Amino acid sequence: MREVREVGGSAALVHSAVRGSAQAWEELVDRNGPVVWGVARAYCSNHTDAEDVYQATWLLLAENLERLRSPDALSGWLVTTARRESARLARARQREAPTGVDPALFDVPDHDDGPESKALRSITAARLWQAFGQLSQRCQQLLRVLAVAPETSYAQVSEALGMARGTIGPKRSRCLALLRQRMTSLGGAEEAA
Repeated sequence: MREVREVGGSAALVHSAVRGSAQAWEELVDRNGPVVWGVARAYCSNHTDAEDVYQATWLLLAENLERLRSPDALSGWLVTTARRESARLARARQREAPTGVDPALFDVPDHDDGPESKALRSITAARLWQAFGQLSQRCQQLLRVLAVAPETSYAQVSEALGMARGTIGPKRSRCLALLRQRMTSLGGAEEAA
């Protein structure tokens, strides 16, 4: 019942935004921002690219707001647009990036701790990214969406990733178990060396 009201509300907000209402535009962004961000993080390997996709998606909406055929289906339009922008950016990055270098390695957290903490975080992050990279593309996408937009509902995740709603929880559990297993095996290999 709640989704029906949101869908009808989206159409009214789109019409108000077309007429120039800044408040309606802000409400559209507030309602749909987590889904767009979740899709961007699911399909982009680093934070910077996800930000670019997020901004490009909203810019495309602003440019095409008057031409939306189905304002009721706004969230689907945003998901599709974010996916397409992610794919476009990934193709562009493949032409730019040197082979064998994971762009996620360049995401540096902003912490101001001592050198020991930084070193431990660096080792843990390297293990995590290495283990994460060994997961299937599907697991990577699902875990990215759930990590960066935890408030996103399973219905929104289902729409964003094209997964059956009832499979998301079990798939998430399997992916996390596999990630833990890979992290443990990476930790054991380094400690033995």
